Amino acid sequence: MKNILVYLILLLSITSCNKNNKKTIILSKASENYVNWIDRRDIIIIDAYNISNTDSILNLADGIILTGGEDISPLMYNDTNNIKLCGEFDFRRDTLEKNLFDYAFNNKIPFIGVCRGMQMMNVASGGTLYGDLPTEIGDSILHRNNGEVMHDIIVTNNNIDNISMIFPVNGKFSPKKYFFNVNSWHHQGLKLIAEDIIVIAESYDGLPEAVVINTNVHPFMIGVQFHPERLGKYNPIHLNMRDKFFEQIFK
Repeated sequence: MKNILVYLILLLSITSCNKNNKKTIILSKASENYVNWIDRRDIIIIDAYNISNTDSILNLADGIILTGGEDISPLMYNDTNNIKLCGEFDFRRDTLEKNLFDYAFNNKIPFIGVCRGMQMMNVASGGTLYGDLPTEIGDSILHRNNGEVMHDIIVTNNNIDNISMIFPVNGKFSPKKYFFNVNSWHHQGLKLIAEDIIVIAESYDGLPEAVVINTNVHPFMIGVQFHPERLGKYNPIHLNMRDKFFEQIFK
């Protein structure tokens, strides 16, 4: 997997010259799709999951992305009832991603949460999750069906500055008239929305599909329930999220 530094010894070999010319993005757990999405000649990518001492890489971060994956343990949001609705947990990853989120939040590091990453964004901020969407809110919208599905989402916010962090919109934007077709592969979602998290778009069953942290609190923290890294390299959302993220990193 190209351009991923997985051992601390390689991190220590980054010269001060290279650091001045390049920016470092930490992925909570890397895969080829995520790497291809953000790969550039002026970017260094670190796979945090393959580094034993996370504290050793935090101060290298110019941007952080929490990627998709397993269910988050409901113990993180004090809901023991959800345990029976979940799949297997990765407690180490839960801790790792909570630490990455907290570091990004406290140090104003540009941040993206994808699928599980958006869910962790809410949980780490004090929110909760649905344990299983069909069980708790029904199946009027299929969010997965033996794999990835596609469905429409609609923009529900009227702040174009917030919306444009995620979606390609123009100055003539009108709320609730913009909808997008996105991919979906999850059975959990945001339930109680944490303070300072603003919902930007929803699926037609009311489930949050895109959020931002209030920019008065953090300049660039965004999350999506879908997978922009798998939407295709010419997809407008794929490109817009990538470009806005880089704009913040290279300010």
